[in-house]
Amino acid sequence: MKKLAIFDMAGTTVNDRDEVYRVLREATEREGAIYSDDEFQEFMGTEKKYAIGRLLSLGGVEPETEVVERAWEWFRAELRRTYESNPPAALPGVEGALAQLRDSGIKVALTTGFSREITNIILAGLGWDTGEIIDAVAAGDEVESGRPQPDLIRRVMELTGVDDLGQVISTGDTSADIQSARNAGVTSVGVLTGHLTREQFEREGADIVINSVADFPNVDILR
Repeated sequence: MKKLAIFDMAGTTVNDRDEVYRVLREATEREGAIYSDDEFQEFMGTEKKYAIGRLLSLGGVEPETEVVERAWEWFRAELRRTYESNPPAALPGVEGALAQLRDSGIKVALTTGFSREITNIILAGLGWDTGEIIDAVAAGDEVESGRPQPDLIRRVMELTGVDDLGQVISTGDTSADIQSARNAGVTSVGVLTGHLTREQFEREGADIVINSVADFPNVDILR
């Protein structure tokens, strides 16, 4: 039986109305970067400062430290303003699903490409306290490498005391989420509340694809 269920935040458990992607894109485009929607999608779910640097480079802007820092500071300020004025909400059925998992003895953790600063704003708005709704959280700026590397998953495994990879399942709405789970050696789940289709998740190698985290407690692979 699985002992640890890990979930991404925006697009997976939390509805932020895609504001993070609006702000991320605007942070780089205002510096002159130009790239396609498909190219931008490759960086959904990744750590945001890393994404800024890569998108600037991809968009034809030399990612010098000064430019990256300027874009990063604008991104942080704009996202903070956006989330404080219009806080994200839990996706339908998510809170009940998380509670059901914890009641059954499965620990619940969140991983995210957000910085801890932004993560705390979202969690405070949701009223999700560690030890009540969730058991652990790892933010993108708290590990050496964000997704698609496995560091975030390894961090919450450490925080929850689960060291058997076979007892861990990780869910997200982006390619980076699936790649991270596969790189960590844990069971991967794609959820269709983001921008990817079932077929795209299957091409990424997801072990299972579900419609929503609300369906998660009924996934056979948990047992």
